[in-house]
Amino acid sequence: MAPTAKVCIGGAEYEVDAEKIPYLASFLKFQKRSGQADGAAPEHGEIPHFGIINIGVKDGFRQFFRRMPTQLSEYHTLCETLEFLAIDTLGGRDMKKILTDMRKGKEDYDPQERCTIPGNKSLARDSAFRLLYIFLLGEFASDALDSNMAYNATLFVVSHRAIFKYKARNMVREAFEERFRASAKQQAGLDKWPLSRGSIDESQEDDATTEVEEYGGDFDSDWS
Repeated sequence: MAPTAKVCIGGAEYEVDAEKIPYLASFLKFQKRSGQADGAAPEHGEIPHFGIINIGVKDGFRQFFRRMPTQLSEYHTLCETLEFLAIDTLGGRDMKKILTDMRKGKEDYDPQERCTIPGNKSLARDSAFRLLYIFLLGEFASDALDSNMAYNATLFVVSHRAIFKYKARNMVREAFEERFRASAKQQAGLDKWPLSRGSIDESQEDDATTEVEEYGGDFDSDWS
């Protein structure tokens, strides 16, 4: 386990993994060089959503969907704060790799063992946040050229209720629609998957099943 350090952010004390938050690592080194008393937590001003960010860094970015309000403006602030703190949110992933990781949340069947292999839902849910992050802050060579892959990734999220819960589905779709201009066909595809919780309680969504209509793209030939 990586060593943690105490730091006071906006009047609240936190245990942080400074190695994963480079801005704070630099801040703590500066405080130490400037003679900060041993045992006292260095004090820093308010950092937006820091309590949630600290949890997400420790326990996975999927925690953001669970704890943030369902308002895209707040996610803009969150993502800008992650960038300010120099947190490696994407880990070198582009949109194609993010979609590949999200698809690992699906169950698979091993014909030799004749058993179902559970999907890696934690990775998929963390990756859904990375998708939102790249929609809000990513630079694309051409929004027009990248919009089809962005649509396929968004459709994968909104159509897989067994993997992604309401907040993730809602915020990913909002971020896509804010960043890209969906075609009429794409909009119709998204509208087939309403975002309301409906009759399935969020706590039960892991047991839900879904079927996805195929859409012409690079990653949907075996959607289930």
